[in-house]
Amino acid sequence: MTNSNTPEGVFYDTIEPDAAALIESLRDIGYTMSTAVADIVDNALTANASRISIRVNAHPDHAAVAMIDDGIGMSAAELLNAMRPGSSTPTDMRSKEDLGRFGLGLKTASFSQCRRLTVVTSKEGVRSIAIWDLDLVVERNAWIVERRSTDTGIRYADLLGENGTLVLWEKLDRAGLDLGDQTLLRMLDETSRHLELVFHRFMRSEPGHTAIILDVNGHQLEPSDPFAEWHDATIRQPVDRRRVAGGTAIIQAFILPHRNKVKSEAEWKRMGLSEGHMRSQGFYLYRNRRLIRHATWFKMAPQHRLTQLARVKIDIGNESDAAWKIDVLKASASPPPVLRNHLRQMIEGLGGKSKRVYRKRGAKLTEENPFPLWQRAKVDSKISYSLNWDHPIVSRFERGLTDIQSRQLQELMRLFSAGLPLEALQHDMADNFEAVEQEVLDDAEMRSSGEVLISRLREMGHDNREIIKLLGSIPPYSAAMHVIKELVDEGN
Repeated sequence: MTNSNTPEGVFYDTIEPDAAALIESLRDIGYTMSTAVADIVDNALTANASRISIRVNAHPDHAAVAMIDDGIGMSAAELLNAMRPGSSTPTDMRSKEDLGRFGLGLKTASFSQCRRLTVVTSKEGVRSIAIWDLDLVVERNAWIVERRSTDTGIRYADLLGENGTLVLWEKLDRAGLDLGDQTLLRMLDETSRHLELVFHRFMRSEPGHTAIILDVNGHQLEPSDPFAEWHDATIRQPVDRRRVAGGTAIIQAFILPHRNKVKSEAEWKRMGLSEGHMRSQGFYLYRNRRLIRHATWFKMAPQHRLTQLARVKIDIGNESDAAWKIDVLKASASPPPVLRNHLRQMIEGLGGKSKRVYRKRGAKLTEENPFPLWQRAKVDSKISYSLNWDHPIVSRFERGLTDIQSRQLQELMRLFSAGLPLEALQHDMADNFEAVEQEVLDDAEMRSSGEVLISRLREMGHDNREIIKLLGSIPPYSAAMHVIKELVDEGN
């Protein structure tokens, strides 16, 4: 500890942080395996890497995670500076393409997952090596970094080229290895999906940018585009540019296609990302093309079933970090107050557009269905649903009843209508609508009721082609068209 007494009566003490205590604390900022790996990928991209390879050994006795890039690499002095906690400050002037901010990512991300961090870097063929071993730091209670003159014995160092960097994690004490290799393998799978979304714009060509290659254990990752820009039915709104706190926010809204516009279930699920359409709506904030926050309305609106197709892309540069309150993990951000009102108005407008996609489709289905089992009634602003007494199946059954039995059937149908579990349906649809399924009739039940409907449609003058088209839009028959086609053919 040193003292200074200038000016008179004022003293300055230099207090060195306790190495063992602080380095253990740095491990608990809040990273997951996915976000930690993404931070290392950030560094590789900032170093102009065109290929980033992630290698994982999940065997409990030899577990390791390695990230190898072909970027510009570092000199020995640059490496030591990069290994220093807090190697830069958030206010430092940086390249517009720099994905870092606090100078902590390499260290905090790595320490959150392992107790031994090895970095081997090559710049113009000259290799430099530095190692953080947290057990050694704790043992000596000192900020000790090990340096080596050769990479002999360092795993995956042979994959490094003339230029580039290897980041190696060992002593993975937070990967659940005591339970076998499955926990780490599951983390690897989650990490792959996370990278495909966070870096999807880097993995495809954009104006002024060449696509990079990102692979995990030799498997090349595919970009996960949340805006379904590849689909012809996606609605693209005009680009809106806003000057905010010394930076520019570039905003563009998208309305994804309705399910009936999508060819396959696999393509529909691809659009819904890993959490489904309901949970994937909202703003997608990018900083230098890197996804920071996604699927959020920034607490300005709830996630709603009727707005699930609305997604908004917001692009900002790293000069806007402070205004958007980008955190260390690059996982949290908040719009500047001056922009919130504009975004709130945008949400309201998008809600109307997204709802119209569903309302138009719903109206079409209602018009096409000559025999709705449930009738929808709207009086003023109130909407109700009741079982349809005139449905052909109900009518046929009712004709064989006595007057007393007919009244009892009507009372029973009204009871069913009044007992429709609206609150439970609203909750389930809002929580995860894709998990809500209708009960399925077996083929025999389909044939029994289908014969009645086909007979009635023929009486109404519909030909076979029209009958198949109509029943193809009516559940539950739309899910068993093979039965309907057989019945239509049998009736010829």
